[in-house]
Amino acid sequence: MGADKPYMSKVTTNTKSSTVWPFLIVATCFLIGIALIIGVLLKKEAPSPELQPKEKAKLEQKIREIDDSEQYALIANNNGWYPCLHSGRSSYYLLKGEIWKYGVTSKGQFGRYTVKFLRNNNVSYIIEFKGNMAECLKMEQIKLFNYPFLPENMTRPINDRLPRPPYNPIMR
Repeated sequence: MGADKPYMSKVTTNTKSSTVWPFLIVATCFLIGIALIIGVLLKKEAPSPELQPKEKAKLEQKIREIDDSEQYALIANNNGWYPCLHSGRSSYYLLKGEIWKYGVTSKGQFGRYTVKFLRNNNVSYIIEFKGNMAECLKMEQIKLFNYPFLPENMTRPINDRLPRPPYNPIMR
């Protein structure tokens, strides 16, 4: 009676193949995270940017120039008329040895003026003070502010006295 043949009913399981995907995604993210952390820890430090040797030499030269500056005067070589930049005249009469201009440079005499300029203007370059740029600028200002009281300026007739040397156009 039907007992000889067992009846097997089909059993269905509710396992879905889609439950594996979240596990795989989490595992993949975990492995990528570990790989990134290991990569950061093992990564060699990149060298810091550096100046090229040519640029480094330029910088060192500029620093040397700032440290080794000079305050100078351009002095009249002979009695005569010299260009004037501020007194309402185009020229001014100077005696030999009088100041025509005060200045500061970090380039030295021939870095600042050409031989032709000095010869054409009939002046000599005389170093009055050496130091760093700030010290030289201070000394120049002292000289410029005291120029009206120099004996060479005080011996001139009152109307011919100058507030600064003829070739210094402005007070800085």
